Amino acid sequence: MIGIAILEVVFPVFILAGFGFFWIKQGWAFDIAFVTRLALDFAMPCLVFGTMARTRFEPEVFRALAGATVTLYAVLVAVFALAVWRLKMKQRDFLLPLVSANTGNMGLPLCLFAFGEQGLAYGIVIFAAMIVLQFTFGLWLVSGEASPMRALRQPILHAAIFGALFSWLEINLPSWIDNALTLAGQPGIPLLLMALGASMATLPAAFPTRAVALSAFKLVLSGVLAFAIARAAGLSEIATDVFILQAITPVAVTTYMLAERYKRSPAEVAQLVMVSTAMVAVALPGILWLIL
Repeated sequence: MIGIAILEVVFPVFILAGFGFFWIKQGWAFDIAFVTRLALDFAMPCLVFGTMARTRFEPEVFRALAGATVTLYAVLVAVFALAVWRLKMKQRDFLLPLVSANTGNMGLPLCLFAFGEQGLAYGIVIFAAMIVLQFTFGLWLVSGEASPMRALRQPILHAAIFGALFSWLEINLPSWIDNALTLAGQPGIPLLLMALGASMATLPAAFPTRAVALSAFKLVLSGVLAFAIARAAGLSEIATDVFILQAITPVAVTTYMLAERYKRSPAEVAQLVMVSTAMVAVALPGILWLIL
């Protein structure tokens, strides 16, 4: 039944994120920066490389997904640049949060639970492309300094590239290496979700009208654009569904961290993160019902 299938996807995401949220609210020690780094720099690269090396898909699929992600990002930048200008908001403060998506903490678990390892592999390609865009154009936008090398230093990006190469060359990993990667990568998804919940617990629970309107617009626009771009790119049904699922994820928590570091309206960006996350959580069962 479709209801059970949706519950199987949604419940693990909410329960693990809720555990991180509850942990912080209890006042227990939880180093969000350390947990996030452990997940993104160690566990997830192991999971990414092992998953992609085991998955067999053509290079054309990789290029199509990466190209679709860049196209989606470019269109969102154009639309929200105009919206931010019309609303008399600061481009450097609000453009990156509005075009970003939480394709890591929320997107990858959703892809895994909804579509298995093949869905996770497709989600990783989109996530890797978003990393490059966020730490090049996005970082330049917020800080005023271009930093392409920062994107290239991300371990998860290296893992995705080498995993794709192993897949294309049909190189089978020895079982002892595959088992080690599987074991090391297993904590990645739970850690990301717990860090997401913990991050939500540290943000102010404010839902101003402008943040609600922008979050709703972002959700609808991203979903519609993702569907249209996927069709134009000729993506398969699963790749299309994964692309839509990644596109509708909420404002990335990392944009709040960048806003805090560079003093780019961090309180308002925190509101966007909180509101968009709550909105996607409410809309997620309906979205899954449409694509599953």
